[in-house]
Amino acid sequence: MARATVQDVAKTAGVSVGTVSRVLNKSPAVSESSKEKVTAAIRQLNYRPLASARDLRRDRTMRILALAKNLNSPIISEAFRGVGDAAASSGYVSLIAPTAGDLEREQQLVDMLRNGSVDGLIMFSPTMPDEDVDEMAEQLSVVQVCEIADSEAAFGVSIDDRKAAFDITRHLIETGGRRLAMIGNRAARSGRLREEGFRQAASEAGMTPDQMLFVEGEFDFHTGRRLARKLLKIDPLPDAVFCGSDTVAAACVREITDAGLRVPDDIAVAGFDDSVQAEMCVPELTTIRQPAYDMGRLAFEELLTRMTVPGEHRRGRTFLPHELVVRDSTRT
Repeated sequence: MARATVQDVAKTAGVSVGTVSRVLNKSPAVSESSKEKVTAAIRQLNYRPLASARDLRRDRTMRILALAKNLNSPIISEAFRGVGDAAASSGYVSLIAPTAGDLEREQQLVDMLRNGSVDGLIMFSPTMPDEDVDEMAEQLSVVQVCEIADSEAAFGVSIDDRKAAFDITRHLIETGGRRLAMIGNRAARSGRLREEGFRQAASEAGMTPDQMLFVEGEFDFHTGRRLARKLLKIDPLPDAVFCGSDTVAAACVREITDAGLRVPDDIAVAGFDDSVQAEMCVPELTTIRQPAYDMGRLAFEELLTRMTVPGEHRRGRTFLPHELVVRDSTRT
């Protein structure tokens, strides 16, 4: 019979993995009811951690570090809020640092984990090659969230970007889109996956390559405006545009309306993320909602397990469900 894992204990007790880890570490931040459930599940499953959580905690700093290429993304901000809340409930302080996509800077910050300045690392958008992330995750307490490398050893949590892009592109087609465009970003793994979903939906609808326009750049407002102007010079114009972020979609709407065209009557526009910009835009944006806060909480719970229960390392990735949010920027 396979040895019971901390995930088995959590499932049997009906609590989160983080709660089990807190019980194992004798944290006071656990209700008596939860403690009793976990204790009963441990007995029932004959669960035995590979090392004493108390011994492991003696040299801990009770600090974790999160790394992101930049802090401008509303999704990263919301996911980090989830990390921070989950960390605080377990007695940890969460720090965040931008790498600006600088590999040397990223390696310097990773060294904080290697030298014991922090206990664990959450990576939002690693710059280092996938194989380096994989090797690091084999040795250290590292998890990924949102923009994740293709790593076998490092657990990652995100949405299914390909499927989300497929769903919103299909919506554009089902509401009358016949000549589609996408403003994407192939430099990001999520951007490449979203492009795949966009092309898959268009292909399955019988569209030809000349009906699938594509331009790319960074997901910021000024770049979005520049790329939208590029699309508006194409003849014939696209009648629906899928943007890889709400920021870019808002920029696209601005350029379309400045050109004297109507959204969505002349050109429908859809974004991605369901950030606050989606509701600030006029018209409000149809978009994909990411459960960023929940992704952050789940990432910390897995990190807590890696930090406190040796050998209990989930691998691969977990997709949380996304949601298509239909608003006024697309046709009905």
